[in-house]
Amino acid sequence: MRRVSTIFEVILSSTLSILGIFMLHEGGANKSLSEAAMLIGGAVCFTLGVMTLVSAVRSILWHRRMLRHSIPKDYLDGAAPEHKHSPGEVANGHTLDA
Repeated sequence: MRRVSTIFEVILSSTLSILGIFMLHEGGANKSLSEAAMLIGGAVCFTLGVMTLVSAVRSILWHRRMLRHSIPKDYLDGAAPEHKHSPGEVANGHTLDA
């Protein structure tokens, strides 16, 4: 369930950031009465988008770290490419001898 919410957070933050940049651009180019409102709204949308994106990325990285720590250590040792085997040995100390 958490993976779905982080994907939603990434989509929401991207949308808010793009909307905020657009509003900042339009507010800076307009010389109307709503110029200040566009700038403030753009700054708020952009800030919320960046904050949500940072939260989502931290959550995704935290989940990856927790998944990595949940894998048994001997499984990681057997799959490591730098693990040196003797000529007749395969992963986890098993030999090819019959």
